[in-house]
Amino acid sequence: MSTTANAVSFRNWLAEHGGGFHRQAQFVEVPSGFSILAVSDLPADTTVVECPFDLAITEELAQRCLLQILDLKEEVEISGWTERQWISLSLHLNVLSHLLHYAYVKTLPSASKLRTPLHFTRLELELFQGTNLYGAALDRERVWRAEWSQCRNALSKANPEWGSKFSWEYYLTASTYLSSRAFPSSLLSPAPSLLSSPDTKPVLLPGIDALNHGRKQPVSWVVSYADSDVTSRKKPKISLVLHSPFTQGQELLNNYGAKPNSELILGYGFALSQNPDDTIVLKIGGSNERWEIGRSARGAEGLWNEILTSVQQTPEFSSYEDQLDAASAMLDMLQALVDRLPPDRDDRRVNMRPEVAIMLDYYVEGQRDILESLMNFAHEKAHLAINQARAEGIEIVLED
Repeated sequence: MSTTANAVSFRNWLAEHGGGFHRQAQFVEVPSGFSILAVSDLPADTTVVECPFDLAITEELAQRCLLQILDLKEEVEISGWTERQWISLSLHLNVLSHLLHYAYVKTLPSASKLRTPLHFTRLELELFQGTNLYGAALDRERVWRAEWSQCRNALSKANPEWGSKFSWEYYLTASTYLSSRAFPSSLLSPAPSLLSSPDTKPVLLPGIDALNHGRKQPVSWVVSYADSDVTSRKKPKISLVLHSPFTQGQELLNNYGAKPNSELILGYGFALSQNPDDTIVLKIGGSNERWEIGRSARGAEGLWNEILTSVQQTPEFSSYEDQLDAASAMLDMLQALVDRLPPDRDDRRVNMRPEVAIMLDYYVEGQRDILESLMNFAHEKAHLAINQARAEGIEIVLED
């Protein structure tokens, strides 16, 4: 383990611009990039890192940066770029032109260290077939490649040399930085929050994003603004406060919020064992409604009601026969999904990288557990229907 020159340069740069890390927080190089460790014991409620607002990488900052360097306005107005395109291209040009955030970008992991599905080998991705994540990865690659093509064409017109060097790998790497490190812009509000809305946008917060994820790790994001005195030199900034004590050598952790393994793998490149926040998204054929179901069949009633509505004979009333038909239809659907899941044993898995194989195991365990809990839910609905029939004087025996 070592602290590299890039990490030292970044710490110095952050301090020079009004931010900084706690003096007992140390960058340590690990296979996935950097971890932040406690050099000595740290008490609860320690402010571990601060980032001034003017260092936050937003869509607006990326636009100003790029339009000052390149004549992109007409090309961009035609295509209508997303915030991901603006920020990803600006991260790339920070390295080419040593722009404001050069020291920050140099601490980000190289493409070879990233482990989201778009960085899987073809075989690794194929082993996820039969899951929602497989289709989500293909959809993401299609969208991102279209965005990259737009960026490359615009960049090539403005600077042919830079355009020729702007490869798919560069765009994929920068876009992955955004998916794995960005916070919602709501974190910069007077009442910081991780809750996203249609109005929030992704922002990168140098230093704040350096800590890895710890589920249920108690943290606070504290926003402070400059004094009303116009002569004040204080900058508005956001600070990360850790409410748990840490011992010497322990990794300091942030909390990205409750996220299922599907989101952690797709956006971040890791998964949690038996993640309590796991979900599966289900959709009935011919319907536009999507149902996100958690472990223990959490949130299953909406899915059940849609299936029941689709089979009941009269809109106003569902008979025990309707409920039995709905339970049967639900069980058939769920069994088909279970049968599609990747098997526990596959000879091809010997060619997977260990960290990817672990993600597959953790993800499939969660999906199977949720589907099995939904099957139990459907069986319970069937038994309730049988009890209703008995109350009406009708005896029903279900065949195994």
